[in-house]
This record gives sequence, C-alpha cells and structure tokens, in this order.
Amino acid sequence: MDIKNFNNNYILFINLIFGFFPISFILGSLIVNLNLLLFCCLGIFYLKTKILTIKFDLSIKIIFLFFFIIFFSTILSLIRSFYFNDYDSTNLSKLVKSALFFRFFLFLIIIYLLSKFNILRFKYFFLVAAFSSVLLSLDVIYQHFFGVDILGLKSEKFRSSGFFGDEAVAGGYLLRFGFFTIFFTILALKNKNYIKFISTVIVICILGTGIFLTTNRIPFILFLFGLFLILLF
Repeated sequence: MDIKNFNNNYILFINLIFGFFPISFILGSLIVNLNLLLFCCLGIFYLKTKILTIKFDLSIKIIFLFFFIIFFSTILSLIRSFYFNDYDSTNLSKLVKSALFFRFFLFLIIIYLLSKFNILRFKYFFLVAAFSSVLLSLDVIYQHFFGVDILGLKSEKFRSSGFFGDEAVAGGYLLRFGFFTIFFTILALKNKNYIKFISTVIVICILGTGIFLTTNRIPFILFLFGLFLILLF
C-alpha cells in the first residue's frame, strides 16, 4: 500500500509540475527553465530504462533529425572558424546553445512516453492554461478601459499588457495558450451542445479581444488563422 500511495503521489506531482507551465511563463524565463528541468528529472526518474527500450514513431525520429541538424551545423561553423577564418568566440557560444537546445527534445520525449504509459493527465495543464489565459484577457480588457489592471499596473498609451507590465508579451502568451482554453471549453462540455457552443463563442471573444487590445499584430493574425483552421478541420 505504501508503494502504491508513493506511485500515486509521484504521478500527481509530475502532473502538477506539468500543469504549472502556463503559470511559469508568466513568472519569467528562469522559472520556465527550472520548471522544465524539474519535470524532465522527475520524468526520467519515473521512466528510467523505458526511455532506452521504447521504439519511437517516425515523427519523433524526424524531430530528432531536426535537432541534430542544428547541432551538426553549429559544429561545422565552429570548425570552419578554426581552420578557414579567424576564430570567433560567438561560434562556441552558438554550439553550447544548440547543445542546450536538446533539452526541448528531451522534454518532448518525456511527454510522449508519459502519455504513452497513461501517466500524464493533460486536464491539469488545460485547466491552468484556460484559467490563466482568460484571466489575462480580462485583465488586459480592464486595463484598456480603466488605465490600470487588477494589480494596479498602468497601461501604455497604445498598448495594454495586463500583469506582464512593461513586457510586450501578453499577445504571444494568449496566442500560445489561448487555443488550449478553447479546446478545454469544448472537451469540458462535450455532452452539452448548446451550452458548449455559447461558452466557446464567449471564450473566443474574450481571448480575441484581449489579443487585439495588446496591439501585437502577428499574434492576432495567427489567432484568427488558427480559428479558421479549427473551423475548417
């Protein structure tokens, strides 16, 4: 029973760490990287030898090839700078960055395997993403009309960023997590068609208005394009 309780608590902790990602993006890149590192360490500890024994799909192999090409190209650039050009220290820093870039592939593998073994519960991630996206959108809308957000942060003359303050990343955040909010609304009300339709429309309007008021043009255009793809497929 103790082992079973430990496994259940460990699985719950992994899911909570995974579900914390939408909040970590609000808190900054340092928290994102720490969250990613903790999630990867917990995932590796739980999966252990399964990572080396599983046979991966073709799509995973193609993604690995993408990461490998980036790493290999930076190695070639470093070698060329040694033998054909004057040595440039930026090539070494690029090599280190490309090596560290593999942490995202490791992150993908752990998500893939945890999902494959029915360990990862995406409902926590969807719930937190939906809550944070709607809250940010409402905060941006409130800030646009009243000049300050719920934390008392003032908006700039032509841009509202909500609780992101001076950072002009609110539109990108809503684009990144807004579609999880839409899918969460659809899945949470899957047996209530009328309520699901009304709720989904309201959520889309709140997110779209929030992105529009951030004055980030590209996120707004991509949001509209994403809605078009959802309706198309």
